Amino acid sequence: MNFLAHLHLADPTPESRLGNLLGDFVRGLPDDDRFPPEIWEGIKLHRHVDAFTDSDPAWKRSRARLKRTKRRFAGIIIDVFYDHFLIRNWSRFEPEREMPDFVADCHAHLDEALHHAPLEAAEVIRRMQREDWLISYSTLEGLDFALQRISRRSAILSPVANSVGELEENFEAMEEDFLEFYPRAIQFAKKWKRINRVG
Repeated sequence: MNFLAHLHLADPTPESRLGNLLGDFVRGLPDDDRFPPEIWEGIKLHRHVDAFTDSDPAWKRSRARLKRTKRRFAGIIIDVFYDHFLIRNWSRFEPEREMPDFVADCHAHLDEALHHAPLEAAEVIRRMQREDWLISYSTLEGLDFALQRISRRSAILSPVANSVGELEENFEAMEEDFLEFYPRAIQFAKKWKRINRVG
């Protein structure tokens, strides 16, 4: 999952939302004293959601729709695409809350907890807020910019660039995959949080 979906699956607290974004930045075993327990809970949820996603049959179908040259990077590409589909179908999952209001709430919570984040992660999160990445996933141009940005992190990731054409070619099928997958992800996250709640 990408930034928006991880924030959506988190608890609506500063610590949970930050932890769910730190899952891609923090290595090592959980429960040491680097972070408060609530942030570790968010990091662990992030990791379990990613494992659930990689094993889901609908997500695997989306992966198979990519050209072979892109499949090595399917986890990155499909996750970004799925943020787009989450925005397109926002009212289906959040009928009483507008997406811009949700994003503003997330930004406020992240500001409150960001002092706990490692420097690299804090810089990325500040840039995400400043450049409004979450809202930008609503357009194909925004997705293209996001994938170009990711591809510049390393030469190995260069095939991630110019992947929006894959979405355009498979748009309806991938959206159907997402709409099958995401309700399962929501239920998985709810169950995980209920069982593993700190305190």
